[in-house]
Amino acid sequence: MLDFLERRLWLSLLAVAGLAGLLLAAATRLGGEAPRLTPLPERPGALPRVLPDAGEAQWFSAPLVARLTPGSNSVDIVYTLHFQPPPPPPPPPTKKVELLFQGWYLGSSGEQRAFVKLGDALLILTNGAKVVADHTIKEIGLRTLTLTNAAGQTNVLPFNVKKAVDVPAS
Repeated sequence: MLDFLERRLWLSLLAVAGLAGLLLAAATRLGGEAPRLTPLPERPGALPRVLPDAGEAQWFSAPLVARLTPGSNSVDIVYTLHFQPPPPPPPPPTKKVELLFQGWYLGSSGEQRAFVKLGDALLILTNGAKVVADHTIKEIGLRTLTLTNAAGQTNVLPFNVKKAVDVPAS
C-alpha cells in the first residue's frame, strides 16, 4: 500500500531528519523541567457509621431466615431448557420382504444347500450365507430354515410357507 512512499528518496531523507530532530530534542529535554508536585493536604478520615444494637438481634430471627429459603415449588434460578439432550433419532425405516423356504439338498462335498425364494429370485445358499440385508442362515433343518440378523433376532421359515421378514430399507 505504501510502496510508492518507500521509493521516494526525498521522503526517506525527510523522515530520517525528523526522527533525528526528535531524538535531539529528547536528549536536551528542550530546556524544560519536570513540574514540582506538592503533597496533598491531610484530612481526617470519615468516621465509621455504627449500627444500633437493636437491629443486629433481628438479622438472624426465625421469620427473616424462613423468608430466605426458596419455596418447594419454585424454579431454580439457574435452571434452563437450553442444555436438554436432543430427542432420540427415529428408528431406521424398514421394509417387509417375503421369503419362502423350498427345501434343501446335500452336495457332493457334504455341504447342505437351501433353496430360498426371495421375491421372484431363487437363491441356493449354504450355512452362514447372507440371504437379505443382515439376515444370514444359521441352520438348515429338515422342515425349517433358521435365519439370524446382526441383533441376534431369529426367524424360522417353515417348509413351503411364505414368511414376511423386516429388513432395513436401504
